Amino acid sequence: MALTLSQDGPLVRLSGITKSFGAARALDDVSFDIGRGRVHALVGENGAGKSTLGKILGGALPPDHGELVVGGESVRYGRPHDALNDGIAIMQQEISLAPDLTVAENVLLGREPRRWGIVNRAKLLGAFSELRDRTGFELNGNDIVSDLPLSKQQQVEILRAVARDARLIVMDEPTAALEASDARRLHEVVRSLRDSGVSVVYVSHFLQEVLELADDVTIMRNGRHVSTEPADGLSVDRLIFGMLGRNLDGMFPDIPRPTPAQSPLLDVKDLQVPGSVRGVSITLNPGEVVGLYGLVGSGRSEVALSLFGAIPGASFTATLDGNAYQPKSPSAALASGVCVLPESRKDQGLFLGMDQLRNTSMNVARSFVRRGLLSHRAERAAVALALADVEVDRIELASDVANLSGGNQQKVLLAKCLMVKPMVLILDEPTRGVDVGARRSIYEKIGHLVASGMGLVVISSDIEEVTRLSHRVYVMHDGSVMGEFVSSDNHDDILNAAFGIAPPDKRGIRT
Repeated sequence: MALTLSQDGPLVRLSGITKSFGAARALDDVSFDIGRGRVHALVGENGAGKSTLGKILGGALPPDHGELVVGGESVRYGRPHDALNDGIAIMQQEISLAPDLTVAENVLLGREPRRWGIVNRAKLLGAFSELRDRTGFELNGNDIVSDLPLSKQQQVEILRAVARDARLIVMDEPTAALEASDARRLHEVVRSLRDSGVSVVYVSHFLQEVLELADDVTIMRNGRHVSTEPADGLSVDRLIFGMLGRNLDGMFPDIPRPTPAQSPLLDVKDLQVPGSVRGVSITLNPGEVVGLYGLVGSGRSEVALSLFGAIPGASFTATLDGNAYQPKSPSAALASGVCVLPESRKDQGLFLGMDQLRNTSMNVARSFVRRGLLSHRAERAAVALALADVEVDRIELASDVANLSGGNQQKVLLAKCLMVKPMVLILDEPTRGVDVGARRSIYEKIGHLVASGMGLVVISSDIEEVTRLSHRVYVMHDGSVMGEFVSSDNHDDILNAAFGIAPPDKRGIRT
């Protein structure tokens, strides 16, 4: 039975919330209030306990100790449905949609309009259209969810949470997979919800976004509550200090300039992917970082996967270190010295039921074979060094990689790539879902790789990231390169090119 919520006091009060997973304590005596009609942000490094706390609020996890008070009454949820009955909806970071159902069916799952026990399709699509128009998302209710890109699936998750008419919506990293324009639409939705009296718990790694959107901010560190303060009295530096216990001077390190080369390390001409990429040509020099920027659907990831031999039907002419390069498979690309860190570590990069050792060494396992037998000692020693080199916090070779925080999972994936010793490393969204400490660590590693002479291609939806890390940036729109920019160029020009609008002096490839 749903609670009759008191209109006095905070909407939610957490008192002494504690949660452990085995010997690891995820939350330790956490206490704070969530106000009514407020956007309340949770910030902290990966592993700080933000997502665990969100799951407790949404009924996906019970606390071991402490009290959760909703609308003035103490509650203890056993499942998300119980929390939903009390007006609390949770939109978790891991997308949990029914892949074979349509967009509209997913959004209104469990709330479908029926007649004579049968779903009324017309009313279903009508209710979906009203929700879509409310948010401004461009979604087709008849599309099958499994056919959608990650960013569109994220929008479906958001719509499903909004459809619950909840008093409190927990959003865990809701903009992690969204383009800037879609993120702005989400911010408008969040503000509209707040203005209508709905509270939103907003978990995000994007600190500037938090300060612009939130009314209150709770900072967490190592499972403990550090502080809860009004957002208008905070700064990014203050948030970082609270999250880390120290200052983090300069998020982006100085990336060494490449030494002039007589010929490119990688020279790609006329890359074609039927239906998505048309005539893309790029060059990459030794010790250089080249950015690839564009909106979702622009073809940037298809370029990366084509160069990795992972898209059948892709065609291009290329040289790698002066030799013809035409990989027919990812294994052929790896053997040639090209490796890709994929966009989604969980779907494309890691095996979450496998330990750190196997995840890291799988591309080079044959190199540890001695007289027909795998040398476990050599493999373990090499993997331990590789993980230490990328600064994985918990190096436990026999532990499931799923037990690591998102930032450390990303570092394992990076170590897996580096064990190949590639000449060219393509990083597709290298810091998605990664906290500020891990992000800085990955950026520093990129600087070290460049200094060693490796060539890197960085694909990112974050214009600040791609311009601050790259020496040159190719901007894609609708499967084609709109222009080539240097990192110091005006961001507005780069954004215009991403939307298909290039100033007259920057049409085509700039030299």
